[in-house]
Amino acid sequence: MSLKRGKREEETEYKKLLKYNLPSAVSAWAEKKYVWVQETDGAYSQAEILSETKDKVKVVTTAGNELEVKRDKIEPMNPPKFDGVEDCAELGHLNEPSVFHNLRKRYEADIIYTYSGLFLVAVNPYKRIPIYTPYFVDFFKGKRRNEVAPHVFAVSDFAYRLMLNERQNQSMLITGESGAGKTENTKKVIQYLAQIAGRVGGEGLLEQQLLEANPILESFGNAKTLKNDNSSRFGKFIRVQFNHSGQISGATIQSYLLEKSRVVFQAKGERNFHIFYQILAGASPEEKKLYHLDSPQSYKLFTGDCYTVSEMNDIEEFKHTKAAMTLMKSTNEELESTLRVVSAILRLSNIVFEKGYGDSATIQDKTHIDKVADLLRVNATTLENALVKPRIKAGTEVVTKQLDVEKANFNLEALEKALYGRLFLWISRRSTRLSLRRELLPSLVCSTLLVLKSSNSTALNSSASTTPTRDCSSSSTITCSSSSKRST
Repeated sequence: MSLKRGKREEETEYKKLLKYNLPSAVSAWAEKKYVWVQETDGAYSQAEILSETKDKVKVVTTAGNELEVKRDKIEPMNPPKFDGVEDCAELGHLNEPSVFHNLRKRYEADIIYTYSGLFLVAVNPYKRIPIYTPYFVDFFKGKRRNEVAPHVFAVSDFAYRLMLNERQNQSMLITGESGAGKTENTKKVIQYLAQIAGRVGGEGLLEQQLLEANPILESFGNAKTLKNDNSSRFGKFIRVQFNHSGQISGATIQSYLLEKSRVVFQAKGERNFHIFYQILAGASPEEKKLYHLDSPQSYKLFTGDCYTVSEMNDIEEFKHTKAAMTLMKSTNEELESTLRVVSAILRLSNIVFEKGYGDSATIQDKTHIDKVADLLRVNATTLENALVKPRIKAGTEVVTKQLDVEKANFNLEALEKALYGRLFLWISRRSTRLSLRRELLPSLVCSTLLVLKSSNSTALNSSASTTPTRDCSSSSTITCSSSSKRST
């Protein structure tokens, strides 16, 4: 009896969180009299037609404003029975205001996922909704897409089943503007695959490494922007490999297009990459002494004047980052070297150039140079000469060029960006090449799931779109993927 009661409660939770409940009572509706009209501010409003001529229509909006607009400037409106439909393709009138109205109705009910044909549109709720628990993983496992409510797990399962059934590579594209939820949805896809295709329910070492690779990349590649507290400032291509039985056998994550300019400049209210604040907040007294760390306000690297994020604990995140790197089999020496480079970049930003003899740049205060040299384990004099008197190859000869203050500052910023760019590239390669299980190699087939996350393209405002497809379509501007018979 208790088992049946628990199942009923779980089904109730599913309907409560993922199914839209249409109000039982709706106002009288005459389809020919209600339309969408675009007002001067660009927003669409519901309006009732008062009168019509051949070219113009006189309407009154829900706010009581009477407007006379051209007939081609209005859009037909769907009856209330279409409010909250799970697939926008089911709308009687498929136009821009009708799609946004449907998304808004579902969003107001805390239902963030909606299909639009082959695509899954996800609107960022900016709060935690409990729809990714183990119960929901089990609920979506093995079910057809049209049997369940729209969800990123449903799309992930659909792609996974296609891969197993057809023995062909499948792909997923997750795209949207900054803050749309690309990073979070990518993590949910990996979480789902680790649970349904991993050994012992996703608790194996490889599955844990796959899950923990994201926090490392987020620490070094994400930053707070004006629109998003955890914005990915790089692109990511994840390849997950499976064997004949459908179990995960390996994975690689390729990162690219890191926003290195953020290292030396952030707009007001924005932060640099998370790792800088994590090490300053979470380092132990011994580590602060070892890495010559001071308070965040003492570093010129932080031009955005923003040092904390309300819903982010940098101390705990630093612990998580170090634990994740240990799980990825980084040695203590590698971890220390990583933190030395991060600390050196912080200290480099405080170096000040002054005008010396003629227009030449000099460094009067050698304190920061000495600390950077200690962190990078290089000669302090050699480092200073590289900043103000770099050696340049001219033809077949190598000459020393004296820089002025402006060029020395450019040289310093270039060094900071180069150091961080190479550090990120090394971390990406070191932490995300998850080796194949050797005992499964003989049974590895050409069944690969690709997850591509774009940081620049746009799907819908404040939304992300996710879909698995098999055929490229020239009419698709959000995603295009293919099935290939090449072995992996």
